[in-house]
Amino acid sequence: MKESVIANYLNEVRKKLIGRPVVNGSLEDVANFPLAIGQLLYILDYQKRTVTFQKGVKEVLGYEEHEFTFDLVISYFHPEDYDMVTRLIKATLMFATDNNVSRDVGYFVTCRVKHKDGRYIKILRQSNVFDVDENGKIISNLSQITNISFIDNSKQVQWEFHAPGLDKEKFRQYVTKEYSGFFSDRELDVLKLLKEGKTSAAIADALSISKHTVDGHRRKMLAKSNCENTIDLINFCKANGIL
Repeated sequence: MKESVIANYLNEVRKKLIGRPVVNGSLEDVANFPLAIGQLLYILDYQKRTVTFQKGVKEVLGYEEHEFTFDLVISYFHPEDYDMVTRLIKATLMFATDNNVSRDVGYFVTCRVKHKDGRYIKILRQSNVFDVDENGKIISNLSQITNISFIDNSKQVQWEFHAPGLDKEKFRQYVTKEYSGFFSDRELDVLKLLKEGKTSAAIADALSISKHTVDGHRRKMLAKSNCENTIDLINFCKANGIL
């Protein structure tokens, strides 16, 4: 998924939201929210396509207020994480715009983002609905970022969805849809046999291809998913509805 794809999608979201009456969240509560070392807050407004509030950004990521823009927030992910994170962003927004999502619903994702000095840090981002329209559909979200580099320096992108009163499996269907095409058809053939516990040699025989070709597919899948081994790969695929 190229950057223009998520940018174009967010432009479509903005068009849908323009003119909708807004039921504002409590900005005073956000402004007074105490932050620990390594944490920041921001509000991303999809109707205005802007960052409407930020706190702690310079301390954690080094960006001045005018530098921490909407376009930066949707594009500052590590190149190896970008495809996965933007698929998850789209799935989350599609779910939130199709359903009434209360402010106690939390979406969590771990990934790497770019510090102003050029290095990448691993973060945990928790996002909640902030402003909604008169029908309860999302207008903006509040995100809290925590620098977790000191406890997690892995490459893997992981997510969790906490939704009291909502069907988590319904959300997972949105994620599954966005991950369609993440692996090629042949990679999926190999993946299904890996799930069965078959070796590369056995997979090669089953698919009438060489073991070298199977190993190549395995390496590509590990690279795409930022996984280090087959067990992580299988778990990644189960979590994202690929298997």
